[in-house]
Amino acid sequence: MAGLEIKKLCKSFDIKGTKVSALNNINLLIEDESFVTIVGKSGCGKTTLLRIICGLENQTEGNISFIYRDEKLKEKDSKKKVSIVFQEPRLMPWLTVEQNMAFPLIKNKNRQEVCDIVHKYLNMLGLEKFKEAYPSQISGGMAQRVSLGRTLCYNPEIILMDEPLGALDAFNRSKLQREFINIFLENKKTIVFVTHDVDEAIYLGQKIVVMDKGHIIKKEIIDMDYYRDSSSNKFLEIKNSLLKEILA
Repeated sequence: MAGLEIKKLCKSFDIKGTKVSALNNINLLIEDESFVTIVGKSGCGKTTLLRIICGLENQTEGNISFIYRDEKLKEKDSKKKVSIVFQEPRLMPWLTVEQNMAFPLIKNKNRQEVCDIVHKYLNMLGLEKFKEAYPSQISGGMAQRVSLGRTLCYNPEIILMDEPLGALDAFNRSKLQREFINIFLENKKTIVFVTHDVDEAIYLGQKIVVMDKGHIIKKEIIDMDYYRDSSSNKFLEIKNSLLKEILA
């Protein structure tokens, strides 16, 4: 497994001759096998940071490097595996649930291995009964689970999530939050989860990063066991502290 070290990261855009800064001097350590949530208002730079980490955007300045507990892995893996789950499931409508999840394994010629991997995550995510269904035949919550299953089949070292629950109703959102925690505890993946929901950030994250106008303005370690009670005094105390920073 891998973590990330981000140093002095900056990103600016040129819009009709005007330089617009999206990220400013971002310094962040994301330890391996950790769950980090990034929270902030719309336009604060959360998504831009994820896009740079996964290679969809290039930074203007600064560095991102992978870190390992086992230095031998650093020499072994020159190409690190990072995958991103978007707010929209982005499934291929002409493929079944099972085929969508198997898609990242298309280059694997061992059919039995592919079948075993896909069925492991179909069962884990409660999708076995819907494996032959097409995206148009399943709910939004199920589609998001398929998207997550596709990522898990790819077996990345780091999973990035860009507000993956933003379009769901409260019931499905709560259910999938628990699924994310289960997957994190079982698979020991490094997860970076972007949200604008403070409650969600506290419920999921071991570390919370608060962003505003392209800056990191607060980092908070959450010393609470899973699964967390959002009505507890400690939860509400952390929430009020974060909201003061975000709304200041």
